Amino acid sequence: MTTKTVSFATKARRPGRVATMLMAAGLAVLAAPGSVWADDLEKVTFRTNWFPQAEHGGWYHADSQGTYEDYGLDVDMAPGGPQVNNLQLLLGGQADFVMLHSSGQILNAVEEGLPVVALAAFYQKDPQIIMTHPGVGNDRLEDLKGKSILLSQDAHQSFWPWLKQKYGYTDEQVRPYTFQMGPFIAGPQVIQQAYVTSETFVVKQAGIEPNVFLLSDNGWESYSTMIVTTRKTLEERPEVARKFVEATIEGWYQYLQDPAATNEYIHGLNENQGPDQLAHSLREMDERGIVLSGDALTGGIGIMTDKRWQDIYKQLVSLDLIDESVDPTKGYTTEFVGTEAIHDIMARYPDVSGAGSD
Repeated sequence: MTTKTVSFATKARRPGRVATMLMAAGLAVLAAPGSVWADDLEKVTFRTNWFPQAEHGGWYHADSQGTYEDYGLDVDMAPGGPQVNNLQLLLGGQADFVMLHSSGQILNAVEEGLPVVALAAFYQKDPQIIMTHPGVGNDRLEDLKGKSILLSQDAHQSFWPWLKQKYGYTDEQVRPYTFQMGPFIAGPQVIQQAYVTSETFVVKQAGIEPNVFLLSDNGWESYSTMIVTTRKTLEERPEVARKFVEATIEGWYQYLQDPAATNEYIHGLNENQGPDQLAHSLREMDERGIVLSGDALTGGIGIMTDKRWQDIYKQLVSLDLIDESVDPTKGYTTEFVGTEAIHDIMARYPDVSGAGSD
């Protein structure tokens, strides 16, 4: 993958609403670099879990279009990648907040005694899928028993035990997934894991309309793409945590309302994310309800609930992925989601949130 290298500390941003109002009043000097206004911003470090992409559009919108500044934050944001361990960065004090993919990562950390806390879940549905070719006898998840499936190592600690439990699959079916799409495109019998927002684009470009089995629509409970911090940061900087969550949530509503400028920005950071790929990812997120579905329709983007976390905990215990002794409430807080402030944000974007449909 070719990704352009940029300086996240010096990249140009559109002035936020506060700065725009100041400049309109003839006080632009207050928003200039090194000014008192700029120096008053709270500094925050945040790390995503992959290269710049539409799947992280709300963060890139808030970062590039001034939303974080509107909330009084100066966010040092940098992408992850296959060699980046966000949990290590967080626990090592190299980031205030990080993006982690799954609820299982959080509860495994709790089981190990690590002081991590999820603050918001931006994907109500995990975008993980199983993908097959149509018309070759693999048109249902039930059809895949006994057949070879390409899987990554991470799958064995998340959704694969659930698939084995629910559909009777066995480890003898597993073949290594190298994140290359050539085998799938060339082989009609190839079955593999994928993200509904990414690999599906590549195979459709090759003229294949794959069967897509979104695991979240078939009983996989995990939240995905969460803001996570340490217990220490939450206790010492609760207001910064609140601002970061709320600004990111508003960034997501803004991005979903009008993604054009942010998509150009993302493409500038990652040339592999062209207009067609970005449009495909957004369309899949929208049509599949990845960000906006379930509790998020009433409680807002980022929502987490005690009930959902209990369901996740029970599922992971049943799969022997965590011990029954784990207290799931130690791994998350709902303090910053589903609040009156989030409902106020929803009301500002009724076309996205549905707040104006009543």
